Amino acid sequence: MRKGRNGHVKEEKRNENDGMQLKKTIGYFNGVSFIIGSIVGAGIFVSPTGVLQYSLLNVGVALCIWTASGVISLMGSLCYAELGTALPFSGGEYSHIKRALGSPPAFIFIWTAMFTKPASNAARALLFAEYATQPFYGACPVPELLKKCLALAVLWCLGILNGRSVKMAACVQTVFTLLKMVALSVIAIGGIVLLVRGRKENLARFENAFSSEVPDVSQIAEAFFQGLYAYGGWWSLNYMAEEIKNPSRNIPLTVMTALPAVTVFYLMVNISYLTVLTPKEIVSSAGLAPPLCSLAEAPAQTVGCSSPAPHHSLLSKNSRRINRQNQ
Repeated sequence: MRKGRNGHVKEEKRNENDGMQLKKTIGYFNGVSFIIGSIVGAGIFVSPTGVLQYSLLNVGVALCIWTASGVISLMGSLCYAELGTALPFSGGEYSHIKRALGSPPAFIFIWTAMFTKPASNAARALLFAEYATQPFYGACPVPELLKKCLALAVLWCLGILNGRSVKMAACVQTVFTLLKMVALSVIAIGGIVLLVRGRKENLARFENAFSSEVPDVSQIAEAFFQGLYAYGGWWSLNYMAEEIKNPSRNIPLTVMTALPAVTVFYLMVNISYLTVLTPKEIVSSAGLAPPLCSLAEAPAQTVGCSSPAPHHSLLSKNSRRINRQNQ
């Protein structure tokens, strides 16, 4: 590290074994879309059930847990931002573990990740296929073969895209993120409009938010696990730190923009859920998108179309980790 003209600390040019360097093509807006795309996925449609269940249907406690989960994720993301600023190398945790602990622990990490990460991406792709096809089948079940073929096609297309062009992949990630935020906005605004219209039972749900039974410490911990699952992906930007323009400025700024934005959206969407559905209905529902979309008059296809963003982000991260492993 060295001092610049204005006294600020500036990072030295990379010198990690003088390996192949990736071009700096990712700016501030691409970074924000990458973090949001990595975080927002099926979790916001699944986790509210668990958060409310372990909060004992206490609306106030559930909303506090969603807010606190966002703050915890922001704190973790800022810690990663400091690492990414000081060590702007691609590969994420692999690069940091190798630099701090040496090659053997990094080797163990990379082999573990090679088995767990693709399995996670396959599960997310199947969930996307479920949401994308269910609106066309109504109350009938979607054929399993169709879901698997669609999931496989999505993974192939995104893999080919990431292999061809970093800039094109970043643009597609931005488009997916915009679709995702449009889907959440439709759900949030639809529910808030119903709340403003003032059905008494909806308003009473928030006026007496803490009137239900208060959960104990173990139940609050379980609720936090459910809430933090929906924020998973806040660590993603460090996988692409080497490709970020002016990392000492853009990495912290990107984190400080993306995480608060996701937290606000999650709170609005949960308020919308509680406006349209009762806490008992939310707990009894396995996934909230279909019933919420039908009640709020929102197109369920929009939710399905926004779902490939996490797969795209995970493929991008995996490719950077493998690239760093081979150097």
